Amino acid sequence: MPELPDVELFKKYLDSTSLHQTISRVDILNEDIIKCNPESLRDKLEKNSFQKSHRYGKYLFIKITNIDFHLVLHFGMTGFLKYYKNQEKKPDHIRVLFSFANNYKLAYDNQRLLGEVNLTHSINSYLKEKELGPDALEIDFSNFKEILKNRKAAIKAVIMDQNKIAGIGNIYADEILYQNSIHPEQQSNTLSRAKIKKLYQTMQDILKIAIKYNAEPDNFPDDWIIPHRKEGELCPRCGGNIKRIKVYGRGTYICPECQSID
Repeated sequence: MPELPDVELFKKYLDSTSLHQTISRVDILNEDIIKCNPESLRDKLEKNSFQKSHRYGKYLFIKITNIDFHLVLHFGMTGFLKYYKNQEKKPDHIRVLFSFANNYKLAYDNQRLLGEVNLTHSINSYLKEKELGPDALEIDFSNFKEILKNRKAAIKAVIMDQNKIAGIGNIYADEILYQNSIHPEQQSNTLSRAKIKKLYQTMQDILKIAIKYNAEPDNFPDDWIIPHRKEGELCPRCGGNIKRIKVYGRGTYICPECQSID
């Protein structure tokens, strides 16, 4: 599932390929994923262009030139963007296709249809409507500490709750907790200030490193758990066996030797 690092990379990809180009046509190939009026989407985009983009959590907002609207993209479990010209390059599950005057196309691909394509006048109003918490790369420590200290839920559930902190999903939650030797079922409000401080810094570092390495697990540091997210794999820290458990309804990978509940 695309998480904050993936969406940041989608933003960079869109910025490098698709800004300031006249959109000649918008094809909606599956309306199930469209959360606004499809005709309004076409009307506002055709003959206009993408001016700039902004990522917040797992959402990508794209300013439309000449009008006071943003295109909103959420990628669900399987979404991504593909810029191409030749038909043999097109992806397999295109849901919305933006065709440019230069004969290139930008495809919004989403196999499982769990994403969202929408329009908004205001990014801030949209974030309030969705009740999203602060972005994981923008939240300050004081706010982060307050969120964790005021919740009795499992720490993994807290840092994955988009209404509390926006951007962290299942995979990076596992990494953040592994790097801090914190069991994902540890009650959030039992963590000491020192542990919360380290958790905050680690969260920031891991997300930035993931972006730096293009969110490719094969490129991640050897001491990360992400490249070893398989039952029975060896923990890169202690050599013990990685175990899969369920936390917050999600498959969770831990090292039982390194991560225990205090």
